[in-house]
Amino acid sequence: MPLPRFLLQDEALRDISNDAKVLYALLLDRASIFRQNGYVEPDGTIRLYFKTKLHRSRQSATRIFRELEYSGLIIRKKQGLGKPALITLNYPADAKLITKEAEDAQA
Repeated sequence: MPLPRFLLQDEALRDISNDAKVLYALLLDRASIFRQNGYVEPDGTIRLYFKTKLHRSRQSATRIFRELEYSGLIIRKKQGLGKPALITLNYPADAKLITKEAEDAQA
Protein backbone atom coordinates (compact mmCIF):
# COMPACT_ATOMS: atom_id res chain seq x y z
CA MET A 1 0.00 0.00 0.00
CA PRO A 2 1.65 3.25 -1.11
CA LEU A 3 2.01 6.17 1.26
CA PRO A 4 0.77 9.35 -0.44
CA ARG A 5 3.73 11.59 -1.21
CA PHE A 6 1.97 14.77 -0.08
CA LEU A 7 1.89 13.43 3.50
CA LEU A 8 5.68 13.61 3.55
CA GLN A 9 6.21 16.77 1.51
CA ASP A 10 3.48 19.16 2.70
CA GLU A 11 4.85 21.53 5.35
CA ALA A 12 1.41 21.87 6.97
CA LEU A 13 1.36 18.10 7.61
CA ARG A 14 4.93 17.88 8.86
CA ASP A 15 3.96 17.63 12.52
CA ILE A 16 1.42 14.82 12.35
CA SER A 17 2.63 11.46 13.60
CA ASN A 18 3.67 8.55 11.43
CA ASP A 19 0.76 6.57 12.90
CA ALA A 20 -1.65 9.21 11.56
CA LYS A 21 0.01 9.09 8.14
CA VAL A 22 -0.29 5.30 8.01
CA LEU A 23 -3.93 5.43 9.10
CA TYR A 24 -4.65 8.01 6.38
CA ALA A 25 -3.03 5.68 3.82
CA LEU A 26 -5.29 2.85 5.06
CA LEU A 27 -8.36 5.09 4.76
CA LEU A 28 -7.32 6.17 1.28
CA ASP A 29 -6.90 2.53 0.27
CA ARG A 30 -10.37 1.73 1.64
CA ALA A 31 -11.80 4.72 -0.26
CA SER A 32 -10.34 3.43 -3.51
CA ILE A 33 -12.08 0.10 -2.94
CA PHE A 34 -15.36 1.93 -2.27
CA ARG A 35 -14.87 3.94 -5.50
CA GLN A 36 -14.23 0.77 -7.54
CA ASN A 37 -17.41 -0.80 -6.14
CA GLY A 38 -19.49 2.28 -6.98
CA TYR A 39 -20.10 3.59 -3.48
CA VAL A 40 -19.81 7.24 -4.44
CA GLU A 41 -22.19 9.92 -3.16
CA PRO A 42 -24.11 12.05 -5.70
CA ASP A 43 -21.79 14.99 -4.90
CA GLY A 44 -18.75 12.85 -5.80
CA THR A 45 -17.47 12.29 -2.28
CA ILE A 46 -16.77 8.92 -0.77
CA ARG A 47 -17.95 8.38 2.77
CA LEU A 48 -16.70 5.30 4.49
CA TYR A 49 -16.84 3.37 7.69
CA PHE A 50 -13.60 2.24 9.22
CA LYS A 51 -13.81 -0.35 11.92
CA THR A 52 -10.65 -2.37 12.19
CA LYS A 53 -7.97 -3.25 14.68
CA LEU A 54 -5.25 -0.62 14.74
CA HIS A 55 -3.23 -2.58 17.30
CA ARG A 56 -3.23 0.54 19.46
CA SER A 57 -5.03 1.36 22.66
CA ARG A 58 -8.41 3.05 22.37
CA GLN A 59 -6.83 6.24 23.66
CA SER A 60 -4.07 6.13 21.01
CA ALA A 61 -6.56 5.40 18.22
CA THR A 62 -8.68 8.38 19.32
CA ARG A 63 -5.57 10.60 19.35
CA ILE A 64 -4.60 9.46 15.84
CA PHE A 65 -8.08 10.15 14.44
CA ARG A 66 -8.07 13.58 16.12
CA GLU A 67 -4.73 14.38 14.49
CA LEU A 68 -6.23 13.63 11.09
CA GLU A 69 -9.30 15.73 11.88
CA TYR A 70 -7.35 18.74 13.16
CA SER A 71 -5.05 18.63 10.13
CA GLY A 72 -8.11 18.69 7.86
CA LEU A 73 -7.41 15.33 6.21
CA ILE A 74 -10.67 13.72 7.39
CA ILE A 75 -14.10 14.73 8.62
CA ARG A 76 -15.77 12.38 11.08
CA LYS A 77 -19.49 12.38 11.73
CA LYS A 78 -20.59 10.37 14.72
CA GLN A 79 -23.78 8.40 14.24
CA GLY A 80 -24.37 7.31 17.82
CA LEU A 81 -26.02 4.14 19.11
CA GLY A 82 -22.78 2.15 18.82
CA LYS A 83 -22.54 2.67 15.06
CA PRO A 84 -19.14 3.49 13.55
CA ALA A 85 -18.39 7.09 12.60
CA LEU A 86 -18.91 8.15 9.01
CA ILE A 87 -15.58 9.35 7.58
CA THR A 88 -15.06 11.67 4.62
CA LEU A 89 -11.52 11.96 3.29
CA ASN A 90 -10.02 15.25 2.18
CA TYR A 91 -6.86 15.60 0.15
CA PRO A 92 -5.05 18.44 -1.56
CA ALA A 93 -6.39 19.27 -5.02
CA ASP A 94 -2.90 19.04 -6.49
CA ALA A 95 -2.17 15.62 -4.95
CA LYS A 96 -1.76 12.85 -7.48
CA LEU A 97 -3.87 9.89 -6.47
CA ILE A 98 -3.62 6.44 -7.98
CA THR A 99 -6.97 5.48 -9.43
CA LYS A 100 -8.09 2.37 -11.27
CA GLU A 101 -8.15 4.36 -14.52
CA ALA A 102 -4.56 5.52 -14.01
CA GLU A 103 -3.42 1.96 -13.27
CA ASP A 104 -5.14 0.69 -16.43
CA ALA A 105 -3.56 3.46 -18.54
CA GLN A 106 -0.07 2.54 -17.29
CA ALA A 107 -0.54 -1.16 -18.08
